[in-house]
Amino acid sequence: VQIGAFRRSISSDALSVKFGISEQINTQMHEGYNKFLVGNFSEYKQARDHRENVKGKGVSDAFVTAYNSGKRITVQEALMITNQKWFK
Repeated sequence: VQIGAFRRSISSDALSVKFGISEQINTQMHEGYNKFLVGNFSEYKQARDHRENVKGKGVSDAFVTAYNSGKRITVQEALMITNQKWFK
């Protein structure tokens, strides 16, 4: 679940404090942005539920991201690869 993307440098600790996130926040440089992610799920429904929990902490624009072999892919691709269904 991506919780932020910034061109400028920002620490994951700052996001942790601002939103009260106690879990590990992973960072990644992608397309010129420092992207901040939480959680790691093999089931889309679990990721979607976690996104809603994070939104409840004030990260209103949190969204689910997907990866295949370390490469970022669309959620739709991930659902097709894993034969899962979309949940709203």
